[in-house]
Amino acid sequence: MSILDQIVASKRKEMIQWYAQYQLDTLRIACQPEQKSTPEFYQRLAQAQATGQPFFIAEFKRKSPSEGWIQQHADLPAQIRAYAAAGASAISVLTDGPYFGGSYEDLKAARAVLDTIPHPPLLLQKEFILDPLQIYLARLAGADLILLIAAILSPETLESLRLTAESIGLGVLVEVHDAEELAQIQHIPFPVLGVNNRDLKTFRTALNRVNTLMDQADGRYIMAESGVLDHRHFQMVRRADGFLIGTGLMKPGTALAESFTEHFQHEGKWLFKACGIRTKPLLANRSADWLGINFSPRSKRRLSPEAFAAMNPVDFSRLVAVFYQNTFEEIASILARFPFKTIQLYAGDLPPESVRQLKPRVLMAIKPPPEQTPESILETWVEPYAAEVDCFILDSATPGAGTRIQSDLPAQFPYPFLLAGGLHEDNLDLATQYPNCIGVDIASGIETDGGVDFEKIRRIGERLASLPLPHDFSDCF
Repeated sequence: MSILDQIVASKRKEMIQWYAQYQLDTLRIACQPEQKSTPEFYQRLAQAQATGQPFFIAEFKRKSPSEGWIQQHADLPAQIRAYAAAGASAISVLTDGPYFGGSYEDLKAARAVLDTIPHPPLLLQKEFILDPLQIYLARLAGADLILLIAAILSPETLESLRLTAESIGLGVLVEVHDAEELAQIQHIPFPVLGVNNRDLKTFRTALNRVNTLMDQADGRYIMAESGVLDHRHFQMVRRADGFLIGTGLMKPGTALAESFTEHFQHEGKWLFKACGIRTKPLLANRSADWLGINFSPRSKRRLSPEAFAAMNPVDFSRLVAVFYQNTFEEIASILARFPFKTIQLYAGDLPPESVRQLKPRVLMAIKPPPEQTPESILETWVEPYAAEVDCFILDSATPGAGTRIQSDLPAQFPYPFLLAGGLHEDNLDLATQYPNCIGVDIASGIETDGGVDFEKIRRIGERLASLPLPHDFSDCF
């Protein structure tokens, strides 16, 4: 039984208790508005889109099945005020107890705090809703909008619950995980589509999933849900209309910046992965967003697991384990030994089903053969992996050789990507030619006489900070 199945089974038992405590008709009557109106959620989303503003939903949750306890004793009023002060468009509160440590009392407490704030954010009840009774309880506890998850509802039940919620003034965020779930509910006229980048059956995250469904949204607002922990992840999902962010804001020690736009976008716009790091002092380098540790048997920059262990790595938040022509067993062994948060793979080395078995974030490198057309490359090497990875890297046919990519693929690439292959501090403006390029991946261009050069990394970081983006957020904020 998957985690999602366990949660739903728990929720069905909970419903028996709710029905023993409440009368459905009594709740329904108590929730009827004096006059019907468009839920404010839809109105505010329209306003945000009209002004080019992202719609941030900040989530309060104490724990999750994937993380365990995040902040067991979190100060709810303080967190809600911090979210509001930072400019959250809405605040999500988990009401599930067994798996997320929430309750309806949390929802009521959040409402009480928001009622003291001028022009407060909206309040989203995050729950596994199966029954109208839960919707009425959400409304009475102060929610402005609810979540409906397609994976646990038939299309008919989902539509019935949506109409129930909207009839009492609640907005609805309809959540899907993949193209199959979306296809089953495309006929339903819901205005806001949430794409959960986390598979609720396995709780594995793949940020590019939301990008794969954008063309199928049929004019709906798109909300990217789950997996955005910092500015690097935000760049990968930036094409969405809104963003639901929880764990990245709830972890102890997380200091909210003055605004969400600053928190997720200010720390450098072009992303920079410095690859082939082989010495301990460079692990402390802060000029790059990622530091690549190469375990490929084909690379001259390869580190053995023993040599890497001798570097005594402590902070893995920016380290990327790079695998090229490694076996699945080799990859699994290294990941069992070291807690990498992010890995780099090459398309074709592992089938998509093997990629799905790996828990870390995945940067998927494509090395397009020059004789293949972009259309053929997309069909063969990109689309099979697109919903299973976080971001792509477009590299030359010979990774790490310092040669430019010999393909027209970057100009036509449909997803956010890092550009690699023959880049150095004097040709970084190549990245500005491609609308979906969000950063660079450099190995030979950070080296002098075969060794990684700290000064080159620093200068590349400074040069990237000065480059304009084709998708520059400063035009919006």
